[in-house]
Amino acid sequence: MKPRPLQLWLLSGSTFLFAYCCKPTAAQIVPDATLPVDSAVTQQGNTSRIEGGTTVGTNLFHSFDSFSIPTDSTAFFNNTLDIQNIISRVTGKSISNIDGLIQANGTANLFLINPNGIVFGANARLNVGGSFLASTANSINFADGTQIGTTSPQTTPLLTVSTPIGLQFGQNSGSIKVQGTGYDLSVATPRFSPIVKGSRATGLRVSPGKTLALVGGDVDVEGGTLTAEQGRIDLGSVDDGQVSLTLISSGFALNYQGVKSYRDIRLSQQSLADASGGGAVQVQGNNVALTDGSLILIQNQGQQQGGSISVNTDRSLEESGTNSNGMLSSGLRSETTGDGTGADIAIFTPVLAIRNGGAITTRSYGAGKTGNVSINASESVQVIGHSPADPFVESFISAVAFSSGDAGDISLSTGKLSLFQGGRILSATFSTGNGGDVTVNARNSIEAIGVTNNFSPSNLSALTFNGGDAGRVTINTSKLLLRNGGAVSTSTLDTGDAGSIVINATESVEIGGRVPQTGDFSIVRSSAPVVNNALQRAFRLPPVPKGVSGDVTIKTQQLKVTDGARIDARNDGPNNAGTLRVDANYIFLERDGGITAATASGEGGNIQLVARDLLLLRDNSSISASADGNGNGGNISINTPLLVTVAKENSDISANSVNSRGGNVTINTSGLFGIQFRETSTSYSDITATGANSELSGTVRINTPDLDPSSGLVELPAIPIDSTKLIAQGCPANQSNRFIITGRGGLPPLPSEALRTENTVPLPWVTLERQEMGRDVETRHGASGRGEELLPKSQIQHEIVEANGWVVNKSGEVVLTASAPTTTALGSWLTPPTCP
Repeated sequence: MKPRPLQLWLLSGSTFLFAYCCKPTAAQIVPDATLPVDSAVTQQGNTSRIEGGTTVGTNLFHSFDSFSIPTDSTAFFNNTLDIQNIISRVTGKSISNIDGLIQANGTANLFLINPNGIVFGANARLNVGGSFLASTANSINFADGTQIGTTSPQTTPLLTVSTPIGLQFGQNSGSIKVQGTGYDLSVATPRFSPIVKGSRATGLRVSPGKTLALVGGDVDVEGGTLTAEQGRIDLGSVDDGQVSLTLISSGFALNYQGVKSYRDIRLSQQSLADASGGGAVQVQGNNVALTDGSLILIQNQGQQQGGSISVNTDRSLEESGTNSNGMLSSGLRSETTGDGTGADIAIFTPVLAIRNGGAITTRSYGAGKTGNVSINASESVQVIGHSPADPFVESFISAVAFSSGDAGDISLSTGKLSLFQGGRILSATFSTGNGGDVTVNARNSIEAIGVTNNFSPSNLSALTFNGGDAGRVTINTSKLLLRNGGAVSTSTLDTGDAGSIVINATESVEIGGRVPQTGDFSIVRSSAPVVNNALQRAFRLPPVPKGVSGDVTIKTQQLKVTDGARIDARNDGPNNAGTLRVDANYIFLERDGGITAATASGEGGNIQLVARDLLLLRDNSSISASADGNGNGGNISINTPLLVTVAKENSDISANSVNSRGGNVTINTSGLFGIQFRETSTSYSDITATGANSELSGTVRINTPDLDPSSGLVELPAIPIDSTKLIAQGCPANQSNRFIITGRGGLPPLPSEALRTENTVPLPWVTLERQEMGRDVETRHGASGRGEELLPKSQIQHEIVEANGWVVNKSGEVVLTASAPTTTALGSWLTPPTCP
């Protein structure tokens, strides 16, 4: 049956619609006719040829209502070669979706400004000779004060020959997204080999020595790759404010001092920002996150040198996880494989969190020195755990030298540093290059707690596996806490020397606890240890290390070492142990806690302890400077007012030698309790300095203040004294003693009440009066108001005499008298008047 006409129309229409939908579409680039000379877009196959525009000096201006490039399409800016800056803006309301190629002639810099947002798809590419800057800013500012806006463009805008100097953002700026399939990177051996770059050229890439900048609201790089070899990559997330632009040899340097608030930047799904060859990467946002093995990388080869990776956040930087095969960690990485130095890494953030195998690292695989790592996290730094796929890939901050080049220094300043579940801060050398120094300043505290699944401890360390010397570890904090395997260490496993350890903790240092599965204890140690056969084979180490272990210095208010933990300066090889110094107010060693400076064959290390208030040893704790082999025992010096142990708890102080001379023990104290010198060790608390034999024993000196025990004492008489003759005999206290109050004159009714006038006895003044009834007499006016004759005037003495008594007259009034009246004593009514 033949199709009806309507059916034919529908069929033909569907076919046309299918063909239209499935055919590659041309670029969606529409000029907006707002320039003196408008942009012109000509379609040639999948290429949109962009010409026209307004030229002012060396600046070429384009303005579009929409600007998008579909997959496999090209937007070709056909500029003249004398153009330095192509400035293109989008004034419409649509996002720019770019999944094709952006191309320009010559060495012109290309600006693409769309405040609605920009999305770069997995097929997005760049072919421009100059720098490329994509932004969701509202306008571009120029050096002469001109501003080219996007949200309210003038019909005939004021254009300029000046250089762009800034990007002006309003609130609610659109986001920028870069999509892709992830980087093409690999390593031969994780952690020990440089990164190898694949041949696949994907993502956004600018010419060598130029700038690739993405500055928007939120910036998301999802598997995208950004490349600017020997140039600059700038990722900025701005919510409000102005970003300054400065023209430099490698394009543009961006400055964010004029930004009022920021938004977030995220790199995920094996994203990459690569400025190898001595370039620079700058990241600026509120919260910045790198996950799934995403990397910010600078790798220098041959004579290439220097460069920098800088991350600045208003709130946090987080690095977490590894790539899909677990070979590469998320984070910041600087490498040098030749003679040039590596790039430095600098981080400024309130909070830094490195988790699940994330890393910040600088490495040298050649003669060049690695870059330095500088971290300023005002609130906290957390380095936690390991990769879920591989317990040997810990979270860490490191500077490592694998060849003759030296490792750089690590400097970290924060409020609180936390190293948990195997988190590490490490400086190491595996060859003849020297290790760098590790310096940590933590205003409040430092914690190193726990181990990974393969029992690698949380630690701050500096190591040498070869002839290079290890770096120093310096810690400045209020509180240092090491628990359940946590460690601070410097070590040599070969001929290089171990670095020293300096700990300044204004409040306390607490070291305690063991790893339950292995028995390994928490420790502060500078050592030359003998490692197991597997490690010797893996790193081609000698059976016995030949380097010198470093010194350990601790200064704090309170030091507490418990539950098997150690402070150690140890050498298991033929060389000497370092010196161990502790300066504290209180030193507590409890439950097998120890301070040791021991050797296998060399000279035992020296121990110098100052405890200004108390040194306490409990439950099998020890202070030891012993030599197990042919070396002499070390020297121990202790200064404290009180040294206290429990005699039966076997807490010892020893400077012994198994096969040679014992060391010297000097103790300056005012009080020594529970411990005493013995010629050999016992099950009690001992002080010993034994040698191979009695003639090789060391010395023990216990110095107490020079006191004369007889000074100030009086010898008692030899004849006993009869105390009964020294005590007066009399009546008991309740006999023949009395206290009588007559009346209430001068006393209140109750002790708690104030004195009232009605309770007092009136004592009027005595006056002299003249003639009364024809005679001169002295009268006194009593309480009745009438005069009363006392004495004839002729008998009155004119000299005033002190009253020595009083009498009560017939009216009941008290009269003061010159002499006390004769009275008769009354007996007590309580007891008889005489003693029994």
